[in-house]
Amino acid sequence: MAGGAGRLSLQHRIVLPFAAVALVGTTAAAWVALSVSSQALETRVRTQIRSTATAVARSDFALNPAVLRNVQQIVGAEVITFGTDGAVLASSLEGPGDPELVRVTREAAATVTLGAEPTVVALDCGTPCLVAFHAVQGRDDALVAIVADTSPLADSTAAVTRAILFAAGASLLVMVFVSQFVARRVTAPLDRLVRFARDVSPGATSQRAEVGDDEAGRLAQAFNDMLDRLDRSQQALVRSEKLGLAGLLAARVAHDIRNPLSSIKMQTQLLKARLTGDAEDQETLAAVLRDIVQVESVIRDLIELARPGELRRRPCSVNTVARDALEQVAHQLAHRRIAVATHLDESLAQVPLDEPRFRQALLNVIVNAAEAMTSGGTLEVSSRRSAGDEGIELEVADDGAGIDPAMLARVFDPFVSTKRDGVGLGLVNARSVVEAHGGSLLLDHRQPRGTRAVFRLPLEHVESPESHG
Repeated sequence: MAGGAGRLSLQHRIVLPFAAVALVGTTAAAWVALSVSSQALETRVRTQIRSTATAVARSDFALNPAVLRNVQQIVGAEVITFGTDGAVLASSLEGPGDPELVRVTREAAATVTLGAEPTVVALDCGTPCLVAFHAVQGRDDALVAIVADTSPLADSTAAVTRAILFAAGASLLVMVFVSQFVARRVTAPLDRLVRFARDVSPGATSQRAEVGDDEAGRLAQAFNDMLDRLDRSQQALVRSEKLGLAGLLAARVAHDIRNPLSSIKMQTQLLKARLTGDAEDQETLAAVLRDIVQVESVIRDLIELARPGELRRRPCSVNTVARDALEQVAHQLAHRRIAVATHLDESLAQVPLDEPRFRQALLNVIVNAAEAMTSGGTLEVSSRRSAGDEGIELEVADDGAGIDPAMLARVFDPFVSTKRDGVGLGLVNARSVVEAHGGSLLLDHRQPRGTRAVFRLPLEHVESPESHG
């Protein structure tokens, strides 16, 4: 991964600690193994020469050169018996032997303190050696010295050291290789994610990173979730701008049309009252009044869009609001041959609502559902606690023609309607009112046919029944 000058990449920051740990670990293991092996070898030699010194010193063997030579051949150590004056009384050495070895051993014999057990000292006899001293049993004027050359021990230790160091070096190389492999496996997905992040353009956030089942995959999923939130934020911003423009347009249209329309309606009603004898004229004026009522409905939607305003809440039951809304459109539903089925949970708590505005939002949805059932059908209205007991849901479901999937994502945009003569403001207003209450309005397909609209109010907006007596 690219980094600034003088900075280590993530791969190296993973590999170097592994290599340092491997180096320290293998060095420590090598030192411990070397110490243990050398101590074990030295302890074995010490034990052997102590046992030999004890065996030779128990009899007249210490004064018999032939016996001492046999002992030397068995244990591989020279045996020298000294008198108290330093004279060599017997030895396993051939001829004059090794003068340096005899001299060093004699000098050491003059300084050691003898006891019941052999005394072992390390000396430099020309080569490293260990010497075990023991008083000859029954002789106060003699002691025996078992001299073991430890240079083979040093050679063995050196060989073991080389083997351990080789193993440590090989372990270090293996650790570095494995850590490089692991680091690449870890950093490769991150590199891909970095390249992907650099390639994502502000105007094309529909791309998504490759997701796996490991930590890097979860990071990619989190990045995708961030892109999803960014898309939703952009959509919300566009929608907000559309609503602002629609609100400005709505305010102007409502202001310019409302007063003349009220005058037209009043004069049409007066004219209808005067022309009582002509049935054809009465029918024509009734049709005009129906059209005026339709225009008034559009103006109400425009006014609602233009004035989001502050809610005037009071505790009320969503079931009561639903019943009032259904009663208000009962004649319209009956005329369309639509039966109503209610499934209202009477145990629900009251909710702080701006009742008139929330009822109007519910009416917009109910009217849309009724208009979708052109051949009649059943309108189902139900209330319940939401999943997880996190809030209240009010659902309106129809068995009409349903919504075109291509239109489903746009039905909450201003001036977008699935009806040929629709203005496209009813659902916009309904959603704005519900969101002002802290809730949400969702539209979805219903199986096997139809549409379901779900009003959701979160639990923090719910008050317990006890708080209202």
